[in-house]
Amino acid sequence: MRRLRCGDRRSGSVRFVPLVFVLSFLVSTIIIPLNWSSPSRAASSSGALVRVGLVREEPVASLGARGQAIIYDSAGSLLTFFQGEETLAAGAGNTVSLPGCGVVPGPLVVRAAASGDPSTPDFVTVGGHPYRGELEVLARDGLLTVVNVIPLEDYLLGVVPREMPAGFPAEALKAQAVAARTYALYTQAGRLYAASGYDLVPTTACQVYGGVEAESESTTAAVRATDGEVITYNGSLIGAFFHSTSGGHTESVEFVWGFPCPYLKGVPDSDQDSPHYAWSVAFTADDLSARLEAAGYGVGRIYALGGVTPQGPGGRYLDSVVTGSDGEVRLRSEKLRSVLGLRSTRFAVVAERERVENVTRPLSSGSLVAINAEGAVAPIPTVALVALGAGYAYPLRSPELWVAAPVRVPASFTLNGQGWGHGVGLSQWGARGLALQGLDYLGILTHYYTGVTVGNLP
Repeated sequence: MRRLRCGDRRSGSVRFVPLVFVLSFLVSTIIIPLNWSSPSRAASSSGALVRVGLVREEPVASLGARGQAIIYDSAGSLLTFFQGEETLAAGAGNTVSLPGCGVVPGPLVVRAAASGDPSTPDFVTVGGHPYRGELEVLARDGLLTVVNVIPLEDYLLGVVPREMPAGFPAEALKAQAVAARTYALYTQAGRLYAASGYDLVPTTACQVYGGVEAESESTTAAVRATDGEVITYNGSLIGAFFHSTSGGHTESVEFVWGFPCPYLKGVPDSDQDSPHYAWSVAFTADDLSARLEAAGYGVGRIYALGGVTPQGPGGRYLDSVVTGSDGEVRLRSEKLRSVLGLRSTRFAVVAERERVENVTRPLSSGSLVAINAEGAVAPIPTVALVALGAGYAYPLRSPELWVAAPVRVPASFTLNGQGWGHGVGLSQWGARGLALQGLDYLGILTHYYTGVTVGNLP
């Protein structure tokens, strides 16, 4: 039978979560937080707690426990208890509308009552999904944030199987567990989400966390076998970035996010068995133009796109350039990947069904170009009007000058690519390949992260 009571002022100890790492962190970000001089000599990960924002700034949240849920106020006093879940709503300011209790000030703490029955584990729930640890309900400006406060090692039980298939070799799973533990502590130390009341989010913006439902025997064994182990470089936690598949060679980070890092260098990969090793996608010129226009990179009808040299050891370019009838735009390849929905930035472009058209396009003031019979446009080092066989040179002296010239215009583009993800750090399918070759998790980690040490923090 469901029971609900409110206003019982019996005290209870509320386990508010201290930040176990109060460390400096410089956030340099394009998509993912980067800090190449990461915090040194962080506290041991043993017993560390992490805070995961499961619900972020929503007007209502359904939460409780698999058995009986107990809710405490910020002073540690019992407010109510009930079976299953209740829907909490945000009140005015920093208050919460709690069924049976009216409007109460936040924050609130939700725990699962100990049942004493092994067949009924003591898990809290959010939206019907079970989680270890406890929940903290934060109210701010009429919106609720629900944070799962959980021991780091228990958090990893719900991360590793979401990030790497549980059927992968044990040594690959151990490598993933150590990388995920390091990444969690590194991100927590950076305090990127601290102002919102949590350390991490449960998505690919950090690393995917599925709670109890995600757990499996093989991945739990990998977490337990590497308890407390992290990756350091010169005594500092590293940014242990990882991805699915590199396409044969991981990438040096400066060719992905533009910041050099001594331990994130491109290395040969063993991911040839990945289903994402090679891919191909085609766009019509109109579709390509529309996607870029919608993202704020419109250059008219697309004539060409490609990487800007230099090229990284993993085959990626930091920047790409798109050329069209209204000019050209240079953007980060990772941004282009997002705009076009590509699996990676390692790709080659094939222009297809080209036809020569007379196109009127603007050219910059003072420039001089030559257009030959094939329609190629190239700058020439002279200011005189010169006849070049079947082509002509145009001295341009006005920023408003438009030139009509024959140009090869593709009807479509095919992008032939390799890999899935940013290509930096540990390759998950590559870790599988190295494990099948006989490397243990230490060998896998030191292969993908250059010059690092793996072990427990003092």
